[in-house]
Amino acid sequence: MKKKILIIGSGLAGSLLGNELGKNHDVTLLEKGPHNSITYPQLHFHHKKFAEVHTCCYGGGGSTNLWHNGLIPIRTDDVVGSEFREVLGQAQSYIDQTAAALFYTGASFSEDHRQLVNNANSLLPTTYSPSSSPSQGIDCLVYPKKFRRLTLSAAVKAIFDVEAIDFVYRDGRISKVNYRVAGAQHALEPDVVIVAAGTLGTPGVIQKVVRAAGMSDESVGVGFIDHPMGFVGKVKVKKELSSVIKKLSAWDRGDYVSRNAVRLKSACGKYTACAFFRPALTMDNRLSIYKYKSSLGASNGMARIRNIFSWKIFHPDMIAEIFAHLFGVNIPSRIYNILLITEQKRGGSRVYEEDGAIQVKWTVTDDELATYRAMLKDLEGMLGDIADAININTNITSDWLWSAAHHSGTISLGSGEDDLVDTNLKLNCCDNVYVCDGSVLQEHSYANTGLAIGQLAFRLADHLNNKILPRAEHAEIAEKT
Repeated sequence: MKKKILIIGSGLAGSLLGNELGKNHDVTLLEKGPHNSITYPQLHFHHKKFAEVHTCCYGGGGSTNLWHNGLIPIRTDDVVGSEFREVLGQAQSYIDQTAAALFYTGASFSEDHRQLVNNANSLLPTTYSPSSSPSQGIDCLVYPKKFRRLTLSAAVKAIFDVEAIDFVYRDGRISKVNYRVAGAQHALEPDVVIVAAGTLGTPGVIQKVVRAAGMSDESVGVGFIDHPMGFVGKVKVKKELSSVIKKLSAWDRGDYVSRNAVRLKSACGKYTACAFFRPALTMDNRLSIYKYKSSLGASNGMARIRNIFSWKIFHPDMIAEIFAHLFGVNIPSRIYNILLITEQKRGGSRVYEEDGAIQVKWTVTDDELATYRAMLKDLEGMLGDIADAININTNITSDWLWSAAHHSGTISLGSGEDDLVDTNLKLNCCDNVYVCDGSVLQEHSYANTGLAIGQLAFRLADHLNNKILPRAEHAEIAEKT
């Protein structure tokens, strides 16, 4: 007998899980947004705002409507926590399956990426890679040229525009889920519930689950992390290295483009960051232009059209960026922007629902800023070997950094007393509720999170298929006999 699985959220994880589990089970998916369009949640920022553009949305495919589909693994040796490092290590076996589902067309992403990294690291002559350098080598971010938002297979019963969801808890599990669509009430009695509403949406759903279980929700949503990202300066590379740095900036590999970054480690070894080289025409290091560039690049539709009507678009660096992105042409220049992607660790930042809106308490701490500044000074020293001129702000403030839209960490994972999910992503207070999306990423180095989320989704699907759902079926047979 097919088991009844309920998935909440149609984003990256929800879509992959639905399509995979729908092959063998009766899968229903509830999505707050519309089917073929998107809406944006109301976000109330208590401290730092994410960015000037939308970084998440509701609707079919979730935030894959907004993504650029950059694929890069989170390296397990960059992860400090032992339990999440173990989970991530187990998920590595699903990397090729995930990459294929995310539109990578090669035979083996893991092998191709390994060779790509080796090739990228061999581009720079050894005379420009001193042993005293803080660089940890080059890493490669792969962008398949053809991609689209994720969609659900016909095997999944997808219900959109869901207005409200609540849960009935009985005997250690969710026995019933009530939801409303177009004012009409409906109910399901699932065997398994998977919450995949995203880092920002999942805390509100889990709040309802733990309250239904009579448990405290104080730790729900605590630990939010992102990648603080920002353009921090310029570098003019030596003439003899111009072609190499151009290739590292954007390396056309046929079916995909590889953007390659210098890896950086903090002095304590706890934080990892990376620096990308983006084409520019001037050594001008102006925050207002950087913010405009980020806003224009991340926006789409009418928002992008509105952004175009600004005098800033005529800045030479903007013209270089437009040519690079729209036409795939780098205007000849030895000058590059330095785009820093930094890491946060889980702390006091929090996401929760209140008064009909998602409340976001996000900060970049003074300790984090001190770490980033030290890493920038290391980077500045390293670039001295390849540059004729450097103009980096090594004393950045929080204003120079904004969200890379890699929201993570709002659901704690581990064996601690206050942790919400175990290493199999099961909610500790409910035997049949699982969480799978960016919220369970406890660390993410500098890596785009899509590939890791997909790996966790396939790992969870296998766990349910092989260990949980067959066991439940056997128990049901035994009970009948």
